[in-house]
Amino acid sequence: MFERDRWSLWKRNVIDKYKSMTDEQIRCALHKTKNPISVCMEHWKGDFNISTLIRNANAFNVEKVFYVGKKRIDIRGAVGSHHYIDILHVPNGVCELVDLKKYYTFIAIDNNISKTKKLSEFCWSSLEKPPLVFFGEEGLGLTEEALNICDYRIEIQQYGSVRSLNVGTSSGLVLYELSQHLKNSIVYDRWQTALRGENENALNESCQLTLL
Repeated sequence: MFERDRWSLWKRNVIDKYKSMTDEQIRCALHKTKNPISVCMEHWKGDFNISTLIRNANAFNVEKVFYVGKKRIDIRGAVGSHHYIDILHVPNGVCELVDLKKYYTFIAIDNNISKTKKLSEFCWSSLEKPPLVFFGEEGLGLTEEALNICDYRIEIQQYGSVRSLNVGTSSGLVLYELSQHLKNSIVYDRWQTALRGENENALNESCQLTLL
């Protein structure tokens, strides 16, 4: 019994106020307070970091998670958080997401490319449309196709000897940084307006992709 209880808690890694709710009730509750941010990860070879990205996305209650390439993913590291967020598979490359530029500003996160802006210095509040943040695959980074469709390129400042951070770590840092800017009600309201009402319906129609 003890082992089963531990497994149940692991599968439903939720804070106390959600423990008595069903998965669908949790999804509905989170939908009402979604933050106007989405993330995308390229996943061509299969990357264990995607489950951590999903967990981070849930922690900051983002709008949607897109993943590009290989459909099958290892969700164990998401510890159940994948039940409560929209996760959409993009099979044929980031070109399938171009129409979403009507609703989002595309942001590339990569430390090994040129013409980047520093995360700590980037002026998120200047964006008229909310960010869709792109992360690359472990060891490979973002493809040229992804870099070319992004409006901005951002790097995370580092002070040691490692060349880059993995996606699990970098997505947590970026989403935390974004969450601080969302405390500015003007920014929050502007980005929410871009994704709600008629735009929300149009956005969902544009996302004719397979849900996880």
